[in-house]
Amino acid sequence: MRSKGGGIRNFLLRLLYSVLTLSFLLWPQATVKAAPYWEQVGGNGLGDPNNTFIPTLETWGNAIYAGVGNYVAGARIYRSTDGNTWTKVNVDGFTHPALSAIMDFEPFGVQLYATTIDDTDVPAEAAEIWRSADGLTWTQSGGEGLDDANNTGFYQMAEYNGQLYAGSRNAAGGQLFSTADGIIWNQVAIAGLEASNTIIWSLQSFGGELWLGTSNQTDAAEVWRFNGAVWTKYFDYHDFGPPIDDYKVVNNFFNLDTLYWEAINFQTGAHIVERVTDDLLRGTVPGMGDPNNIWFSQDIVIAGSGFFFGTRNDTTPGELWFSPDGNSGIQIGNEIFNNPDNYAIYALTFKDYLYVGVSTVNNLKGLEIWRQRIDGNNFGITNKTLPQGTQGQPYSTQLSAAGGTKPYSYRLIKGVLPQGMELSSTGELKGTPQESGDFRFTVEVQDSGKKIAKAQRLFTLKIVAGADNNSILSQITELPRTGQD
Repeated sequence: MRSKGGGIRNFLLRLLYSVLTLSFLLWPQATVKAAPYWEQVGGNGLGDPNNTFIPTLETWGNAIYAGVGNYVAGARIYRSTDGNTWTKVNVDGFTHPALSAIMDFEPFGVQLYATTIDDTDVPAEAAEIWRSADGLTWTQSGGEGLDDANNTGFYQMAEYNGQLYAGSRNAAGGQLFSTADGIIWNQVAIAGLEASNTIIWSLQSFGGELWLGTSNQTDAAEVWRFNGAVWTKYFDYHDFGPPIDDYKVVNNFFNLDTLYWEAINFQTGAHIVERVTDDLLRGTVPGMGDPNNIWFSQDIVIAGSGFFFGTRNDTTPGELWFSPDGNSGIQIGNEIFNNPDNYAIYALTFKDYLYVGVSTVNNLKGLEIWRQRIDGNNFGITNKTLPQGTQGQPYSTQLSAAGGTKPYSYRLIKGVLPQGMELSSTGELKGTPQESGDFRFTVEVQDSGKKIAKAQRLFTLKIVAGADNNSILSQITELPRTGQD
C-alpha cells in the first residue's frame, strides 16, 4: 500500500544490502485447476479512480467486504452480495480524510470489525476501529486511538481465548489491545518488548497461543508468543550471525496444518517461514526468486490442499501465486495482472469465486477486483520431507499426491539419486544407497485425467555414512533459531 508521497513505503526504511547466510527453497512448478478466464467486477476504482489501493477483502455472512484506500476522501468500505455490484457502506474516512485505508477485517461475536490507518506522509490522526452487526451501519469501537492519540494505525486483529486483539503503530512502541465486548479495550503489556518495535503488525491464534509479529526499523522484525499468562520472544531476525536485519516486518501469519509467517524485505525479497517444530523452521527463497517481490499479501485464501497469495513488486507488476503447501508454487493470472500500473496484490477472498484485489499507482484508473472460479482440489505431491537414509542400508519411502485423477505416475526429471537407488513409476523411492551425501532432485507426478495435470517438487535426500538415522531432511534449508530469549 503506497501513496503518492510514499506512505507505508517510506516508513519501511531501505537499508543497504546485506548478504544472507541462509539457503532457501527454490519454487518448482505446481499445477492449479481453474476456469479458463478471469472477469473484472465492480469497474475500475469501484466507480472512483481515487480508490487506488485495496489492502484487504473479507467474506462475512452473505456478502464480500472490500477495505479500500483513498488518499483524497479517506478510507472506504464497499460491500457486495453478488460480487458484481459494490456499494460504499461507510462515511468517507469515518469523517477523517487522513484515515486513508482500511487495514483489516475480523469477525468477532456477531459483528465485523475494521481497522484504519493514517497513511499520509506525516502521521498525525489517531486511528480508529469500527464495527457493524449488519455490514451496513458502522459504529466506532473504543475511543480515538484507543485513548492514545499517538496510535496512528491499527493493523491485524485476531480472536484468542474469547477476546479480540488488535495491534497498533506508535512511534513510542507499538501497542496491543484486547476487548471482550467491543466497547472497552484494555492495553496488554508485553514484558521485554523493546520500544523499537513500533508496530504490532500481525496476530494469529495457533496451538492454544496468541502469536504476534512486529515491525522494527532499528534492528529487525520479531515473532512473539503468548500462552495466556507469559509472553516469550520466539524469533528475532537480528539474532542471526550475522543479523539479517533487512527483514523489517512480519506482516502475516496463517495456519495450514502448521504455523507459517511472512516477512517483508525491501532488499532481497519477502519470504515465507514454516514452523515445523519449535526447533525447526524452514524458509522459502526470497521473493520466489525475484528480489523485487518485497511484500506478500496479508490476505491468504486456503483452497483444497494449498493456498493463494499475492505479492507487491515495485519494479514489475504485483503477482498472484498458488502454493500447495508453502514449499512449492506457481505464478498464475499473468495475462490479467501484467499491467505495469498494478504494483500489488494485497487483497484476496473466496465466495464461490476467488476474488483478487489489485492496487495501482494510476489514479486515473483506480484499483481493480478480478474473480475466477477455482477447483479446490489442486493437484500436487503431498510429501514435504524425505526420511534420512544410511549408506549400505536398505531404504524405502512412498511418495504420494492429491487433487488429481488416479492412478498417478512419477518420474525423476532433474538431478540424481544416490547410486543403488531408484524411483518407481508408482512413487516408491527405494534401494540400498552406495554413497553418502546430500542429493537434490526434482520429481514430477502426472495424473490420469482427460486433461492431464502435472506437478513437480524439489527434494533433498540425505544419506549419512554412519549409523545416525534420527534426523529428517526436507527440501527446504533449516533456519536455526539462535540467540532466542
